[in-house]
Amino acid sequence: MKLVVQILLIVVVLLMSEKTFAAIEIVDERATADYWTRRNLNGDEIILSAQEISRLNAQIRRSDPYAADLANFPQKISAAMLKDRIAKATNDVGIDDLQVGMENRNVDAISGDVKIFYAVTLERADVRILPVSWSGDLYDPLQGTAIDPAEPVAVMWESTDGKFVFAQSRNYFGWIAKDKLGFTTREIWQTYIKPKNFIVVTANKKTVEVDGKNILFQMGAVIPLAKNVDDKNFWLAKIPTSDGKNFCEVTVKIPKDDTVHKNFLPCTTNNFIRQSFKFLGDVYGWGGLMESVDCSAFTSDIYRSMGIEIPRDADRQEKFLPKVATLNSQSYDERLNILRRSPTGALLHKKGHVLLLLGSDDSGTPIAIHAASSYYLDDKKIYVRRILVSALDYPNDYGVYTVENLTGVTFAKNF
Repeated sequence: MKLVVQILLIVVVLLMSEKTFAAIEIVDERATADYWTRRNLNGDEIILSAQEISRLNAQIRRSDPYAADLANFPQKISAAMLKDRIAKATNDVGIDDLQVGMENRNVDAISGDVKIFYAVTLERADVRILPVSWSGDLYDPLQGTAIDPAEPVAVMWESTDGKFVFAQSRNYFGWIAKDKLGFTTREIWQTYIKPKNFIVVTANKKTVEVDGKNILFQMGAVIPLAKNVDDKNFWLAKIPTSDGKNFCEVTVKIPKDDTVHKNFLPCTTNNFIRQSFKFLGDVYGWGGLMESVDCSAFTSDIYRSMGIEIPRDADRQEKFLPKVATLNSQSYDERLNILRRSPTGALLHKKGHVLLLLGSDDSGTPIAIHAASSYYLDDKKIYVRRILVSALDYPNDYGVYTVENLTGVTFAKNF
């Protein structure tokens, strides 16, 4: 039944998008990766080395309260700290109609020092703000994000009904359905945090068959490789699974094609372009629902394919990434000039939204690609719900052009 609901929702979104996308979407040659890579001089030069990316990731982890250094995660957490994290997860959600979920957090039972358990995702898993399942709504306020298979998480607590656990992933914490996880030892868990040999998903999404079941990975997902094993035509990947009771690992053959890459992609501005266009036309998925991405998951997946672990949410991406420019009192023309000087792959921020800058076209107009939910036309909200290319002159709910509501520009390095 749940699958039927998902299919119907996708059909509705696609039908709505078909009627409305042309109003803001660019569909000429500027909506191709080749157009932008041809114009991007020195676009294949590496702009960040592996060591520089590692330092940036460490800096973000230290700054972002939702991120964690899992390799050094404590083996116990105090009751006060755990209660604080569980409360923090619900900070942005009204609780008037969520009493069942609030009670299911089992907070009153927390006491003393709480032991940490170690788990790895067995399939793509929703991270929920409260321990309740997806309601089927396109904009479910309880959906935090979604994480890929083979992601290590530190499990801190269990819900009253035993169906969810409160867990920390690399850049987010929240409630995950327990049956999506395989519990293992700390030693095995550590091998998923920083695997020595791995491939990275470079397609927008990829399915891998494991024990007769299709497992979905999205761009940037890290898949460990089996030890001391090689094959001319296939990557031999180590995929976590379960026999119903015990954590297991199976070796799966993954073809050596352009949907995956050994290690992370080089960090180049052309790779920001190429990776972003792999999502073009995909449906908008709030918090990773509908097996897709929203605006900040779109940008974080692109960055992660090059090994850059930026925050999950748009506001924290703006706060914790290196600044290119802060936009506040600049005029319309001054803002355009700042965008024209900003690097390809920079992130453009406004309240509740983030876009990826492609560059400026022949007329000098800055163009971006983004997971667009909606815009306003004659004070009417128009839903788009797709990944598209656009200029920044479309109106929003503040009654002005988007470029006038940008609050900042960030990038992977100081510029």
